[in-house]
Amino acid sequence: MIHHDGSSVANRAYEYIRSRVLRGHYPTGQRLVTRQIAQELGASLNPIREAIGRLAAEGLIDHVPGAGAFVRAPSPDELLELYEFRQALEPFAARRAAQLITEPELAVLYGICEEQHQTALALRASGDYLQGDDLQDWFATEERFHETLIRAARNRHFDRTIGHSRVLTQLFQGHRSLGVRVDEPLAARTWQSHRQLVQALEARDGESAATCMHDALAQGARTALDAAARKQ
Repeated sequence: MIHHDGSSVANRAYEYIRSRVLRGHYPTGQRLVTRQIAQELGASLNPIREAIGRLAAEGLIDHVPGAGAFVRAPSPDELLELYEFRQALEPFAARRAAQLITEPELAVLYGICEEQHQTALALRASGDYLQGDDLQDWFATEERFHETLIRAARNRHFDRTIGHSRVLTQLFQGHRSLGVRVDEPLAARTWQSHRQLVQALEARDGESAATCMHDALAQGARTALDAAARKQ
């Protein structure tokens, strides 16, 4: 049983539902039963409704009047628009971060690169691709990388737009729903491009950092569109 004030319960419900959506426990198209979720959390209905409303605003949930709330995923066209949005702004954020990033932030980014390097090596050894929780952990690590870099730009407007969870979360939820296969070649390309970007940040080379970010986003868009084409 949860014993917190209403705001804390709503936040707890938000994190619970969001995690289950992103990890596929609530698959695309599934209707969310408010009363059932309330029972699972030992909460009243109002904070669950508040959490679902927040997720709807972020684009993970569709709220259909008279029918309920359903798990959604961006269409291929919407994913392309999200990438175009990020390509317009994130290289500028990378250029700014090159001047302002701290040593602890660089250490976090290098640590993420090493995690992804180890994943690529494991995939090379197995000849397999990421599935289930391993795949969701990969997307969570990707999200953490970009969020760390955006925070390093020290601009509240970046945090509210590029770094807003709606953009990154929708993007990676879209990748999951399209069945993007994270195999060794993709994992290797990702960690290598991230390492080049972090090296540019460490060298305070804003132009190189911006170019690396633009190229990484272009590769991400191609990966999503390729997955969409295979699914069709």
